[in-house]
Amino acid sequence: MKRICDVLDKVHWKAEFWFAILNTIFVFLISYKYFVLLHSEASALHPVYSVVAFFCHFVCLTLLLLGGVFFQLYFFTRKYLLAKWVTIVLATIALIILIIDAYVFSLYRFHLNSYVLTQVFGPASGQVFEFTVGQYIAVAVVLLLLLTVEMFVFKLAEKLANFVPFKYVGCILLSIIFLFLSVQSYRLYELYKSPQSIIAIERHFPAALPLYPVLKLSDGSTLRLNVSNNQYTYPKQPLSVSPTGKNLVIIAFDSWRYTTMDSLCTPNIYSFAKKAVTFDQHYSGSNGTKSGVFSLFYGLSGSYFNDFDKQSIEPVLMQTMRDNGYDVRLFPSASLRNPPLDKTVFLSYSNQCDPAGGMNAWQRDVYLANNFMTYLTERDTTKPFMSFLFFDSLHSMIKPDDYKGPFQPSWTYAKYEQLGKGVDPTEFLNLYKNMVYYLDSLAGLVLSELESKGLLENTIVVITGDHAQEFDDNHHSFWGHNGNFSDAQIRVPMIYYNPDSEATTYHHWTAHYDVVSTLMRDMFNVTNPVSDYSIGKYLQDTTERDFLVVDSYIGIGMIDSKRNITNLFYDETYQITDASLNEDFHAEVDVELYRKVQDQLKMFQR
Repeated sequence: MKRICDVLDKVHWKAEFWFAILNTIFVFLISYKYFVLLHSEASALHPVYSVVAFFCHFVCLTLLLLGGVFFQLYFFTRKYLLAKWVTIVLATIALIILIIDAYVFSLYRFHLNSYVLTQVFGPASGQVFEFTVGQYIAVAVVLLLLLTVEMFVFKLAEKLANFVPFKYVGCILLSIIFLFLSVQSYRLYELYKSPQSIIAIERHFPAALPLYPVLKLSDGSTLRLNVSNNQYTYPKQPLSVSPTGKNLVIIAFDSWRYTTMDSLCTPNIYSFAKKAVTFDQHYSGSNGTKSGVFSLFYGLSGSYFNDFDKQSIEPVLMQTMRDNGYDVRLFPSASLRNPPLDKTVFLSYSNQCDPAGGMNAWQRDVYLANNFMTYLTERDTTKPFMSFLFFDSLHSMIKPDDYKGPFQPSWTYAKYEQLGKGVDPTEFLNLYKNMVYYLDSLAGLVLSELESKGLLENTIVVITGDHAQEFDDNHHSFWGHNGNFSDAQIRVPMIYYNPDSEATTYHHWTAHYDVVSTLMRDMFNVTNPVSDYSIGKYLQDTTERDFLVVDSYIGIGMIDSKRNITNLFYDETYQITDASLNEDFHAEVDVELYRKVQDQLKMFQR
């Protein structure tokens, strides 16, 4: 009887082994997206190593995940069917996650992480990621299909277990272990010889937990980003305020790229800009909404966000308006609770952070515009007011069913599943332009209402975006935002209307950090040095800017005067590219620039 049990145990272990090995076929098919990017971006550095390491990583990952779960369940419960079905379900879920991660990485160059999970499962996640009904159905079909396929794969694995001798399983395992040790030996050698090349390759591996040596700068110091768990004095000194009584309206489009602020895409805004001040070299402080809005209202880097959230520190702009009796009204299309802007930028107005009515973004944007125009009619005219209108249609790119738009040919919806390396962006970009045109019509109504009520005589109007939107502009298969710090993702329109200023266009380098200081001067005659409350300057200050610090969910970017980009990641590695994202694997961090950035990030720390 014991002999029979031993044989059955061997068959069961072999079945799981072959199930994991067969699943590596699916894993490699899905991982093709990683490999294409690896081949084009980093494999030339170590062509043989990159292929072998890629193969070894995914084989070991599959064996450890599926084999490890099966082993523990079967070893401790001795219930083969339980271990089998749990492993089948786990394999299905793991493949779905890998598919999602592969698409996320191909578009943004980061893997699924805590930020993505927060966005997916946080408040109002349906407004962060908007998909069509057809796309949801497609996901459900793929899930059921994969589950069915995994069931058949396990049956095939059980047949192989009955016919393939155990010694062959041992030989394969020993070969994989030998390959793994060889890869790790070469990796350790190259890490101390040329760490940047190995780091560049391993960025393409999901679920990797690499250990890297402490990276030294050319002056011998170490790369450290101390951007959390600090205490702050903000502002540095009490502000000297003399209110002008001017109103403020900020109109922001989520994901607005600078190339679409023209007479074709935005005829209404373009016309309005003729009587305003336009800054055509303007940059957000981030490639994402959280830090993009943060930098606009605080005049500080988004790296302050988490600490300010924990310590309930609100912007001096919002504090000053509250202290001077402003009627502050927020008109967000999507919820301002995810990311948690209600706990930072709009801390004192968190009760106004819920979304406008409507199912989709284009519907909410209509409600937003109408709600604002109603407010203008019903507001208390004895008080100055501030309104923030945050439109969302460019982020979702779901259009009204009966709306075609002037830019053709165009996709009818954002076909994210089709995006990748070498895809022609024309139809997708035309969809985006059509949504810009749609939003411009709503912004036109808002601006006309302000003018018809005579409010432009005493109202500052700021029109901009929280960040930009890329359509593979750099030919590195980046789409959307959150992926890099090139112009395609952080350069945005900036129109600043002040009834006391003459219309003109500036061509110097400006940033969101400069907006708060300009507003504090024009609305409250603040005489403090800008450095008391911002890392920026005045928008009209043409003094040359020698660098710009930006941030994202995975690190900080240093952009120099030639627009070269140094990415400082939170895992304390770095990457250096030119303005078009061509990576220089042999470049070193500019120590002088790094020190300037560090000083700027520490300006308000105690």
